[in-house]
Amino acid sequence: MHLRFDPDEWRPSEPGSYRKQPTDRLQPETLIVWQRQPYRVIEVRELQHANWPKKYREAWTNHGMPDPDAWNYRPRVIVVRHEEQPQTKPLHMVGPNSATWHVLPEHYAICRLCRELPPCRHVHNEAIMDRASSHMAEQMAILPGACHACREPITKRQKTFTFPGTNLIRPDLGDDSAVFHLRSTCAGPRTSYDNRWAAAEPGRTRFFFCEGTLVTHHDGSKECDNTDCIAKGGHAEFVDHRVKVWHHPGDLALSAFPTDMAVPHCWCLSVAV
Repeated sequence: MHLRFDPDEWRPSEPGSYRKQPTDRLQPETLIVWQRQPYRVIEVRELQHANWPKKYREAWTNHGMPDPDAWNYRPRVIVVRHEEQPQTKPLHMVGPNSATWHVLPEHYAICRLCRELPPCRHVHNEAIMDRASSHMAEQMAILPGACHACREPITKRQKTFTFPGTNLIRPDLGDDSAVFHLRSTCAGPRTSYDNRWAAAEPGRTRFFFCEGTLVTHHDGSKECDNTDCIAKGGHAEFVDHRVKVWHHPGDLALSAFPTDMAVPHCWCLSVAV
C-alpha cells in the first residue's frame, strides 16, 4: 500500500486539526473545516436512495449494487453553519459517507487579513513558491554525468542505468542524460523517475516494474510467471513485481503450528505491490 502525501496540499495548521473524521462519525456541534472556513455541524442525515445524484447511482451500479443503506460511499447530507457568521442560513452539502473532515478545537485562530483559517491563501501560496524554488535549485545543482538521485559523480566501476530520451529533470543536459545509480539508496528517486518516464509518452512501460508474479523459493532461486519479465541483466534485482511470493520450507515454520497439527512442506507469504 502506498500512502499519498502532497506537501502542497492545504491543511489547517491549528494544533490538533490534523485529526480527521469520516462523515459517519461527525456529531452535531462538531467544528469542521470547509473551504478554509470553520463550520459547525448541525446534523448529518441519510439521503433516500431515490434521491441520489446521478454520479452516486452510477458508482453504486459499478460497485455491484451493494446494500444502499450500508454502502460506505453512499451520499449523505451534511448540514452546517458558518461559525463566524451564525446569522447566515445553514449550508446543505451532499458528500460520500467515506469522506473525511478536518476537525477543529473550540479555540482556533483566524487570519486577521484574509479571514481564513491558517495557513491563509496568501501564506500557503508563498510556501508553495518557496518549495518550488528550493526544488528547482536542487535540480539545477545536478552536474552532467552525476546520479540524478544522490547527485554524486558516477565512476566507471559503479552500476548505473540511463533512461533514454529527453531528460525529464534537466532537459538542458540533452537526451540520454538521466542516469541513476543501481543501488538501494537511490531506489526511491529512480522509481519516481521510472513512473514519470513511462507516463511521459503513450505506449511506454516502466523499466523497473513487471506485471507478473515473482516467486522466491526456499533455496533462494527465483522465477516469474511473466514470460516477458524484464528482470534480467544487471538491473534484475531492482525490478519490482506486481505480486511477490516467498516459499519457506515447513521446518522453518514448525514453531508457528501446534505440535499435533499437520505442517505443510511449504507455506507462502505473498504481497501485492
